[in-house]
Amino acid sequence: MPNVRPGSEVQGSTHSDDVDRTLTQSWPVVSVRWVDAEARGGPGWEDPEDMVEFALRPLAEVHTVGLLIHECDQFIALTDSRGPDQVGSVQKIPKAWINTIDLMVPSEEDIPPALPIDGVRAG
Repeated sequence: MPNVRPGSEVQGSTHSDDVDRTLTQSWPVVSVRWVDAEARGGPGWEDPEDMVEFALRPLAEVHTVGLLIHECDQFIALTDSRGPDQVGSVQKIPKAWINTIDLMVPSEEDIPPALPIDGVRAG
């Protein structure tokens, strides 16, 4: 994927060209293990023991599987769904927060045939 920040120009291409190119590409399925930032407390006073316990607790690892739309030096961008004219919500994860990224399907040639759906009911 091109390393392009929105609004930047790379080798004579425009932001619009980068968007069009990304929309026409296949987005690989990836499994990402990462840690998220946490905050606790509000505008009022908090119990010191509770806050210290929270501060000392390690960050929990999050596991996200999705379609990799974009990757650059700072972050990756994933979505959970892609249709012909629509995309699901997009999540941007800073690279510094990522423990591992695993490619789930190496290439379109390696995609297994569709699973049979006999007996499957919707709803």
